[in-house]
Amino acid sequence: MPSSVLFAIIIATFACLFRWIFQLIQARRLMSKLRNAGLPMPKYHPIFGHFKEFLKHKANVPTDATINTVLLHMLDDFPDGVFYLDLSPFAKPLLITATPSCGQQMQRHSLHKPMELVNASVRLTGGPNLFTMPDKTWKTWRKILEPCFSSAYILSLVPAIIRETCSFVDNLEDLAYKKSLVQLEDLTLNLTIDVIVAVSLDIQINCQKEKSEIASSLRTLIECTSVGLDLNPVSRLNPIRPLLRYISARKLDNLILSEIDNRYNTLRMAAKKEKYLSDSTSSSIVTAILQGYLFDHGPAASLNKQFRSIVSSQIRLFLFAGHDTTGSTLAYCYFLLSKHPAALQRIRAEINDIYGTSHCRDVATAIRDDPPSLNRLIYTLCIIKEALRLYPPASAIREGKPDLVMVDESGRTFPSAECNVWHIHLLLQRNSKYWKDPHEFKPERWLTKPGEALYPPKGGWRPFEFGARNCIGQTLAIFELKIVLAMTVGQFDIIPGYDDWDQTHPNPCIRTVLGNRAYQVDGGAGGAHIANRFPCYIQSR
Repeated sequence: MPSSVLFAIIIATFACLFRWIFQLIQARRLMSKLRNAGLPMPKYHPIFGHFKEFLKHKANVPTDATINTVLLHMLDDFPDGVFYLDLSPFAKPLLITATPSCGQQMQRHSLHKPMELVNASVRLTGGPNLFTMPDKTWKTWRKILEPCFSSAYILSLVPAIIRETCSFVDNLEDLAYKKSLVQLEDLTLNLTIDVIVAVSLDIQINCQKEKSEIASSLRTLIECTSVGLDLNPVSRLNPIRPLLRYISARKLDNLILSEIDNRYNTLRMAAKKEKYLSDSTSSSIVTAILQGYLFDHGPAASLNKQFRSIVSSQIRLFLFAGHDTTGSTLAYCYFLLSKHPAALQRIRAEINDIYGTSHCRDVATAIRDDPPSLNRLIYTLCIIKEALRLYPPASAIREGKPDLVMVDESGRTFPSAECNVWHIHLLLQRNSKYWKDPHEFKPERWLTKPGEALYPPKGGWRPFEFGARNCIGQTLAIFELKIVLAMTVGQFDIIPGYDDWDQTHPNPCIRTVLGNRAYQVDGGAGGAHIANRFPCYIQSR
């Protein structure tokens, strides 16, 4: 190795080390100042910060449980739901919040996302997108994309969702015949990939039946991208991960750009024949975007390179966000129904009452003929909302700033300068201060009236967040979950197989959280997933 290269490496190493030490000293000084002010935080060590206390709580949960799960364990020490946590140098000092009022305070301020989160999103999507765009650019693109996620437009996508769900049903029937142990989340993720690709790009990749370049590139990209607080040195420093990310991102981008170009050329040719405004041969998000572009620029216009690149980034965002959390939530819906026979009986009765049948293909026909009937699946929605309350796949984190001071319900103030404010949905939605029986699955809480014990607190359920920058895809996610549950819960029984899994995969460590084997584990950039991808058996009824 040339001496100049070696010298450059040494200089870069020392620069990184100096920056690391400087940030560590800054964080420790900040926490000492806040601790001296009497603000709540775990027992503090001047050198190790809160690591010793954090590791003490981490020892009480499974080794692969999410960090949010560890913090849920810590929440008992902070009944007011707000506290500081210093895990630097792995993360910027954190202001942890778990109250509805703190969520509303964050919502009122225009807070930036932390750069590590923005950078991870750009690695996933290849460029600026709805998640990372500054307000002015975001407003332009939100206006372009919003019609693609309206209830009316989503109802037009119902046939595509049903088509992909029929493949899912075929797989369940095969597994029921084989009577073998299966990791159900693998199936639900493949289903939701097929759905989001179909409704985004109007193509069938059929990854539920065969290998797909889009699906494999997407999953590799997600699993090799860390978002936010990652304490695992193997994943943080693994030199293979950046290479796998690069290869997967390049493949995915080429595939998506090719589909965008093909679709635009098709629409452009139709536009020249004055047919593009009434073209109903395709129903997809990318088609709606490109039709709008043609309407504004005319059929003679080529597709602007910058616009094309941003469309690709937005589609990659939808592919990522539109399948991972939905697939995880669907797996949890099946798990929770398998453990609560009364709820399972009630959802089956609702589906049978509305559609007159519980057979999957008959239900599919009924939904296809009357998509608005999905709005009558009231108890099914309760199941989905309760699953998202107990097992939210993500949280909200923003950069604090000097003029943002969080206030808890007792009036105590919490400066946010030099911190990231982390509003953790798991902690909020299981906080006993706001929820009766917070760790229990009770879908009926979503049918209660104000004043009743189980009535949900205002602002206490935030899996899609609130405000202008809430999740644009929430209507699609809810409709998709309703369709899949309506087509499957009446025909199949899901039998948890964790006992058999643990016999073939022995592990002396703790394997439950609050007595529950199906705790949440990290899924790379995809957020939280069900432990071991929910091993189970499928039975036909």
